[in-house]
Amino acid sequence: MGMIRVFDGRPALRAGFIAMIALGLAAPGCIKQMQTDIADNQKRLDGLEEDLEAKRKELEEALAEASRVLRRNSADQGLQIEEIQQRLASMEGQFAEIRMEMAGASEAQAQRSLETQRRLSEVARAAGMDVPLESSEIPEKKSAHWDALQKAYRINKHSYARALARAYVARYPKDDRADNAQYMIGSSYLKQGQAAAALGEFQKVLSAYRNGDAIDETLYDMAQAFLKVRSCDDAGTALRALLKNHKKSALYRQAQKELRKVRDLGPAQCDDR
Repeated sequence: MGMIRVFDGRPALRAGFIAMIALGLAAPGCIKQMQTDIADNQKRLDGLEEDLEAKRKELEEALAEASRVLRRNSADQGLQIEEIQQRLASMEGQFAEIRMEMAGASEAQAQRSLETQRRLSEVARAAGMDVPLESSEIPEKKSAHWDALQKAYRINKHSYARALARAYVARYPKDDRADNAQYMIGSSYLKQGQAAAALGEFQKVLSAYRNGDAIDETLYDMAQAFLKVRSCDDAGTALRALLKNHKKSALYRQAQKELRKVRDLGPAQCDDR
């Protein structure tokens, strides 16, 4: 990476500086101070470039590692992805700070930063991290938006599905399918093994869409999430609510079986017993 020079290749700046001297607007002491400031700024820019290049290399390594893990189907994949998520999140924050300071330094540098950001978003989404969508990534028509959400959810593109679902709920909060979209957010978290996050999203279904048709699925999956966090009594409460209020649900018989299993669990599986 070439170093940025204050005057090299910039005749307009050089001419302006010479004109200031010719007009007698810069005293010797002022000139010396300006030279000192220029040298300090150059040193700072050089340092920022070095930091940016170091972070870029580290980020490239993290991206490569994430890609390798995502291609591998191993028992410890979930833990590895979680560690990479934390590493990428931390590095993205550092990268953003340096990128802000380097803004406008050069066109090539800006393009490289954008490309790295794009790759980071792609790998983050593949790893299941929640990455905000650009407005251009969200279909304008409601029907197309819903179809894209269903497809992303069906093929387990978790981050993309959640982003589309959140956008759908925000755009169409009174729509008949808004409760289903909110349910999908919690369900996708549960599929990824993030039970605590899933419970928070399921609670939103119960609070905002009490009369919706996704309540039975929500209660059933809430029970599964409670079991994941070893809250067996809460799991039983969710299942009993499903059985009491949704007798015609397709999940009714399965909920009965699940409740019997929950009743038999003891301290080894539950923190509340």
